[in-house]
Amino acid sequence: MQTRGWMRLHERDNVAVRVAEAAAPVGEALEPGPPDAAVILKASIPRGHKVALTPIAKGQAVVKFAQLIGVATSDIAPGEHVHTHNLAMPPAETITSLSPELPANRTSGPLKPELPQTFQGFARESGRAGVRNYVVVAATVNCSATVVKAICRHFLGRDLGQKELHGVIPVSHASGCAQAIGGLGYEVLNRTLAGWLFHPNVVGAVVIGLGCEGTTLKSILASKQAAGRKGDLLLEQLNIQDVGGTAEAIAQGIAAVERLLVKLPRFHRTELPVSHLNLALNCGGSDGLSGLTANPALGVVSDWLVSSGGTVALAEIPECHGAEGLLYQRSRSEAVRARLKSVFDWWESYAARHQVNLNNNLAPGNIQGGITTIIEKSLGAVAKGGSSTVNEVVEYAEPITQSGLVLMNTPGFDPVSVTGLVAGGSTLVAFTTGRGSVYGCAIAPTLKIATNSALFRRMSGDMDVDAGKAVEDGTLVPVAEALYRRVVEVASGRKTASEALGLGWEEFTPWLLAETL
Repeated sequence: MQTRGWMRLHERDNVAVRVAEAAAPVGEALEPGPPDAAVILKASIPRGHKVALTPIAKGQAVVKFAQLIGVATSDIAPGEHVHTHNLAMPPAETITSLSPELPANRTSGPLKPELPQTFQGFARESGRAGVRNYVVVAATVNCSATVVKAICRHFLGRDLGQKELHGVIPVSHASGCAQAIGGLGYEVLNRTLAGWLFHPNVVGAVVIGLGCEGTTLKSILASKQAAGRKGDLLLEQLNIQDVGGTAEAIAQGIAAVERLLVKLPRFHRTELPVSHLNLALNCGGSDGLSGLTANPALGVVSDWLVSSGGTVALAEIPECHGAEGLLYQRSRSEAVRARLKSVFDWWESYAARHQVNLNNNLAPGNIQGGITTIIEKSLGAVAKGGSSTVNEVVEYAEPITQSGLVLMNTPGFDPVSVTGLVAGGSTLVAFTTGRGSVYGCAIAPTLKIATNSALFRRMSGDMDVDAGKAVEDGTLVPVAEALYRRVVEVASGRKTASEALGLGWEEFTPWLLAETL
């Protein structure tokens, strides 16, 4: 149901969502309401927030997306605002018993013949395809981060277009030493660095170390991300201690980049099928419209790419908490389902170990935007993955080896999540936001998709696609088609807003797990 600024997503729902930009005033009649009467608003309801359509008794399930999103903490009358003051997470052991039956999977169907079936990309020797050509200067340890950035600043403004190169990018971070060699944190950092160095969008690299750290080029090359991919990359290295200090390391690093630029060929785009695309899915600054507009529209795009043999990667596992059932029933095999369950179990254990509640993943901006519980947020977040079968589950920054829908175990923090997805092989990023985000990945072009038109207007310099038009149109199809076309255009060379702004120098943020000694 959609009527006069409101949307009821499913006939099972006992709430509707305000989708108009202006808050609904007290006394407004919401029609059609229940069969026998209109619903009269007893409170002003802001955009993205929920109103009760029927009486909801204390302890009764509140249903949105045809799914439980929480339970009433007091009796709620029709027309009342439903939010944190009267809705809460139920005890974990009651979620299954309170949830309505899971709806049957619905697919978006095959890619429409009138939509692009190919893009203009760069074929690599490894068989993968890039959408950009970057030279990176990478720090093995935080001690070399200043040198790395100084080298890259030297090349700012250099016109590299004659070789179809897109920039010299720093990859620096806050770790690299004081870790147990071979430990979890050490392993994660090494494979994340390897994933960025041997990425389809990277064609040359200079690796800068201090000289005494634990993470080294040798340990990076031992990661499986580097296996069979060295032919795609021209590589040089130096250590600050060996060359005589900071100033000399900057000078020699600049010279090393210059040598790479001379050696690199002129790259040419060729027509490739969209099956070569590997799209990372992420959301940040979600609001009450995220699960109504941008996320499900991106889900349609995801299904189209999967049906064409492409790869889409969903992550942010804490932001899938409460929606596990939808993913379990879509698992390709019992082995994939078991792997997925082990990931969710790990997060429950992780949260308990640190004495936190996964429901606390909600940010103040999420709540102001109308999201009340992590289940409500998760149901909207999972919509980015469409309705395709889950083919693979991988750990953070591990190589994505299967096409189709893949899940990666990442936290919900946007820079950490995207860093892992890109390390896994994603070549471009689709990022939905309702409150506003200024994220941009350095080596994987990032499309930012506004869930509402007001945000698109307010932050027009940062946004690429206005999914709020779905509210005006009453359908997701035009938004999904526009988004799909933009994905193909960006893969073929069109700059995203974040690329035009030069974002990405600070966004390499590996997940810091385990010990710092």
